[in-house]
Amino acid sequence: MDLYENIFSRKSCRKYDMTPLDAQTLTEMETFISGLTPLLPESRLTHEILGPEEVKGLGICKAPHYLIISGEEQSLRGVCAGFLYQHVELYLYAGGYATRWLSGLKSKQSNPNHVAGFAFGRPNEPGTRSLEAFDRKSVGEIASGSDARLEAVRLAPSGMNGQPWYFAVQDGIVHVYYKRSLGGVLGMMYHMTDVDVGLALCHMDVASEHEGKPFRFVTDRKDAPPPPKDFTYIGTVE
Repeated sequence: MDLYENIFSRKSCRKYDMTPLDAQTLTEMETFISGLTPLLPESRLTHEILGPEEVKGLGICKAPHYLIISGEEQSLRGVCAGFLYQHVELYLYAGGYATRWLSGLKSKQSNPNHVAGFAFGRPNEPGTRSLEAFDRKSVGEIASGSDARLEAVRLAPSGMNGQPWYFAVQDGIVHVYYKRSLGGVLGMMYHMTDVDVGLALCHMDVASEHEGKPFRFVTDRKDAPPPPKDFTYIGTVE
């Protein structure tokens, strides 16, 4: 399923029609998720779909459904979660639905392995936007080198619109870095920058498929350039 064109008009939604999606739609979504390839082969993540009476969190929007991601401590857990489930976000958007990643969202049932989650359902506000309406940094601010896929990366969503990633293109491969903290008082309270870079990597994966290019993420390259100030190297797209 080519999700590429959806990257250029998707919009996070704050207002939802509270009518639940039908069982067939949710089953088809689960089938799509089961067919996804994880960022790392050893990644182990699970999810559950909850209703509004089953979740909590400051500043979360009201929606008929919430997807909650969990996983035991593992290598690049947040990055892997963002990567895998941003595919789901794009899938839902392609079907005419809307989503919103929510940093404060949690299940009311205590879960020490909670990672992240997002709201989803039918939008009750405009669910698309023009390319000009995206408030994003330029490619030159988030990357070095030239690669057509970087435009899709640039448009990925992120908490506080912080865009905490940097992609260095070198000899046909792309080294990936991220900021652990956005800085400032509010930025220090935000702890999902690893999930955000996973969202950006998802967009690169989708762009790679669209352009017929390979996408293989590895974490053991020794030739990555030194990270920019305040950034940490996490892996390379080959």
